[in-house]
Amino acid sequence: MMDVKQLDLFDLISERHGTIRRILEEKWNEMSDISISNSEWYIMSKVNNKQPTISMVAKNVQISRQAAHKFIKKLESKGLVELVPGSNNRDKCIQLTDLGQICVNKYIVLKHDIEKKISEIVEIEQLKTILRSDWGI
Repeated sequence: MMDVKQLDLFDLISERHGTIRRILEEKWNEMSDISISNSEWYIMSKVNNKQPTISMVAKNVQISRQAAHKFIKKLESKGLVELVPGSNNRDKCIQLTDLGQICVNKYIVLKHDIEKKISEIVEIEQLKTILRSDWGI
């Protein structure tokens, strides 16, 4: 690992993000037999409490429609999401299955536990405010 003092802002943010994602993945794998990649978690978070189309997921996750379809098929094979008819009966919508919702709820608890640990060292609300603000770029 590179000396943190030598990293610029973008590398620092990326490094911390990677570390947190790795910790989440390890903690999830300790408690579950269902393997879920970071990309799959990201898609599941976009589907949670909604019924987006594959195109909407692709746009929100900023991946190709083909890649979104591939991830959704993998999630479907694991029993985490299902395709349902859309309102116009043309587009298929994605929704979490009961198992998928249980997994997302457990994952949210894991994320909150890690956030709580981080908040012992970092002022989380201030960090969130900074990250949500318009940086003028």
